[in-house]
Amino acid sequence: MTDVAVTGYDQADGRASAIHAGGRETAAVVIAADGIRSVARPLLVDDEPVSSSYVAYRGAVPAAQVEALGVSMRDVVVYVGPKCHFVQYPLRGGEMFNQVAVFESPKALAGEEDWGTPDELDDAFADTCEEVRAGLPLMWRDRWWRMFDREPIPTWVTGRIALSGDSAHAPLQYLAQGAVMAMEDAYVLSEHVGSQLAAGASADTLDWDAALAAYDAVRPEHCRRVLTTARAWGELWHHVGDQRLWRNEVMRSRDVHDYAFVDWLYGPTALTPEQEPAMFGAD
Repeated sequence: MTDVAVTGYDQADGRASAIHAGGRETAAVVIAADGIRSVARPLLVDDEPVSSSYVAYRGAVPAAQVEALGVSMRDVVVYVGPKCHFVQYPLRGGEMFNQVAVFESPKALAGEEDWGTPDELDDAFADTCEEVRAGLPLMWRDRWWRMFDREPIPTWVTGRIALSGDSAHAPLQYLAQGAVMAMEDAYVLSEHVGSQLAAGASADTLDWDAALAAYDAVRPEHCRRVLTTARAWGELWHHVGDQRLWRNEVMRSRDVHDYAFVDWLYGPTALTPEQEPAMFGAD
């Protein structure tokens, strides 16, 4: 079934349903991976997406268009500044070149509806370095992405309905974990289902309540860490004044090959709370 908009969910007698204009689809379990503006999330919490007041512009162009800019075709390069940053990196084995410009919108802070517009893009980067200003004309100016996330919530399961992906944990993009978390959600739930099948359960005898409970015991806490760390990482990049100088000193003090502070993020995916690693070492 394609092009069906889910308008609601309900459940009864150990089964759950996704409701749409054409009727409903009913199964033993419904996984609601219905995005940051999830229809299922209100079953668990009364909240709304949270605006960061930051906006992102992007621009992917053929590599030939940036040859004269002296950009790196091997590395991801990030320029950070007060309330803004600019990212450059190659795509498709060097055939394409991508740029991302992110900045805090004064219009958003003022409560205006029309925020993140191209005039704000130009103003945000007017006083940046030559390399950034040279790349700005290549940005797409007919579209931009306002940056929202969701507050962490402690449980994603109600009965036989479970949240997954952005419906559960829409993040800010600073750790590049949005799609990763969604894949991990699917992996963890499938592993708990698979362990029952390996032990002899069948589709008819599978204990979905146990599988969902195991999923719900580990995923919300891991994703809470990601959501809150992504917010903190964005704040770190965008510091101003003395805080900016402190950030620069902290970053310079670390070996460029030392990634220990994100081992908790990039290590094996925990299947139980006991497998979730400590976030940071003693240093």
